[in-house]
Amino acid sequence: MFKSVLLVCFFLLVLNEASVQETVQVFIGDSVVLPCHSPRQPTILTAHWRYEDSKNVYDIQDGVVSTKEQDAVYKSRTASFPAEYSKGNFSLILRKLQDIDTGSFCCFLPEFNSLRLCTVLQVKEKPMGIQEKPGSNRGVESKAERISSLLIPFFAGTILLWLCEWGFWVM
Repeated sequence: MFKSVLLVCFFLLVLNEASVQETVQVFIGDSVVLPCHSPRQPTILTAHWRYEDSKNVYDIQDGVVSTKEQDAVYKSRTASFPAEYSKGNFSLILRKLQDIDTGSFCCFLPEFNSLRLCTVLQVKEKPMGIQEKPGSNRGVESKAERISSLLIPFFAGTILLWLCEWGFWVM
C-alpha cells in the first residue's frame, strides 16, 4: 500500500512539471518556427520563451508581446502569431540563426501548470553542396526534387513490368 502511494505521488510530481522536447537541425542564417501549442484553448493568453532556462527570448503577457526584458541577442530577431494566441498557438519565429543559438528554447505556459514545450536547436554551417534558388525553401525543395526524379522512373518501370507480367499490358 505504501509503495502504491509513493508511486502515485511520483507520477503527480512528474505530470505537474510536464515537459515535451524535440530536436531540430537548422543552418546559420536561416529562420525557424519554434512550436508552442497549449493542450486546449487557453483562457489566459500568456507564454514565456526562454533559452537554456535563463535568457529571456520573448514574453507574451495577457495577449500582448513584451520585449522590454528581452535579452539583447534576440532583439529584432523574434516574432510570433498574435492572431493565433486565442487558439493556443504561442509559437515563435527566430530569424537570422547564429551558432550561439544552439541549445534549448522552452515555452512555458503558466495556465497549464507551467507546461514546458522545448525545442533543441542544432545550428550548423550550411554544407557547400546546398545551393539556394531564389524563392526556394533553403535547399529542402531541391533535395526532394532530386529524390522524386529518381524514384518516379523506378516505380513507373516496376508497375509497367508488373502489368506486362500479369497480362494487363501487351508490348
